[in-house]
Amino acid sequence: MFCTRVGAALLGVFLLSSPALAAETKEQPQATRHGFEEVQAMVDDAVAFMKKVGPEKAFAAFNDPKGKWIKGDLYIFAFDAKGVYMATGYRPERTGSDSWEMTDAAGLKVVQEIIKKAKRNGSGLVDYLWKNPATGKLENKTSYVVQVGDYVIGAGFYHR
Repeated sequence: MFCTRVGAALLGVFLLSSPALAAETKEQPQATRHGFEEVQAMVDDAVAFMKKVGPEKAFAAFNDPKGKWIKGDLYIFAFDAKGVYMATGYRPERTGSDSWEMTDAAGLKVVQEIIKKAKRNGSGLVDYLWKNPATGKLENKTSYVVQVGDYVIGAGFYHR
């Protein structure tokens, strides 16, 4: 099992560093250190904002690259119940894309885990391996997610 996860992680590093993926990246955010408390506060603020202004206005604000919902490698993301991106601050062009089958380098279906955790508990933490847009490296990431009506709002931090 360990060898399989390590092999999958190495394959993920190779795939994530391929020239095709590198060509689609945009300006990299600055690497910063964020902890759970900062992520939780940002997500809780985003949830309150969405409840106040409604989903459409909230998603537009979450996708604004110059807005308050993006701080370096910390940004708000949102999915509907089927795994469609409603917002992703770092890559707003992904809005509307189906991410249900998206996996991390170890094969975890990340979006499915995020939605399952939020639906089951109302909120929670999901751990996975993800390419940090600030460093370009595969790193352990934890996302805090909250169910808000038919949507899941979240943000994550990288472990350094």
